[in-house]
Amino acid sequence: MARIVRPSWAIRCVQSSCRELFEVAILEDGKQQEVVCPKCGEHYLYPVLPDDMENAE
Repeated sequence: MARIVRPSWAIRCVQSSCRELFEVAILEDGKQQEVVCPKCGEHYLYPVLPDDMENAE
């Protein structure tokens, strides 16, 4: 029987050849973390903060 060790979110890799769905831990408000897709190695920074969205435009 499995049990929840920590709250988590799921992230889907956006690489068209991968599309892997993997879990990441929920972080405190205002904190970000870099994660790596376990299948293809693509790096992601999550969660996306409003400031990051403005800089991406």
